[in-house]
Amino acid sequence: MSIEIENSAELDVFRKLSEGSESAFSAVYVRYSPQIFTFIDRMLGLSDVTDDLVQDIFIDLWQKRDFLKNIENPKAYLFRMASNRVLDYQKKIASRKPILDFVISQQPTMEAMSEQRVLYKETLILLGEALDTLSPQRRRIYELSRNEGLSHDEIAEKLNIAKSTVANQMASVLKQIRLYLEKHAVIFSFAIFYLLTQS
Repeated sequence: MSIEIENSAELDVFRKLSEGSESAFSAVYVRYSPQIFTFIDRMLGLSDVTDDLVQDIFIDLWQKRDFLKNIENPKAYLFRMASNRVLDYQKKIASRKPILDFVISQQPTMEAMSEQRVLYKETLILLGEALDTLSPQRRRIYELSRNEGLSHDEIAEKLNIAKSTVANQMASVLKQIRLYLEKHAVIFSFAIFYLLTQS
């Protein structure tokens, strides 16, 4: 028996998926795979790669379905999985270049798509607002890491603080920025957030 997803039944279908229902998984795949494909393809523009990533995402969703029972917003969780896949792919082709430089280098591609351009600029604005909420030391650590490309060791030496302090502060900074963006940004901005904040 197939399952069709209505908005009001979304949580129930994901719950059934978490319990191992293959029909629920099929329903989730039918409904969300086209959205995930569009989500990824707008950022990569490589349909063959996008196809592979979408398949990987849903294989991963099935294999880790048990986690869904503790997720309050499974749809957002699914799109974050997609964001992580995009990040992994971008990291490979970026050859570990500074992430911000890589994103800037992709700006002409983003500007070819008006919707993506708006979201890109929106995320940059929100990132700036999020940075304004940081303490002076946390902001300095973030800027040394992301804007100047310094390692944790180099930051610790420059600021005369312990390396563990740098690591802990960076973890707190990224969490604070992520929470700010989750509160203020649309879901389509998550991938850009990860590209801007991960090393």
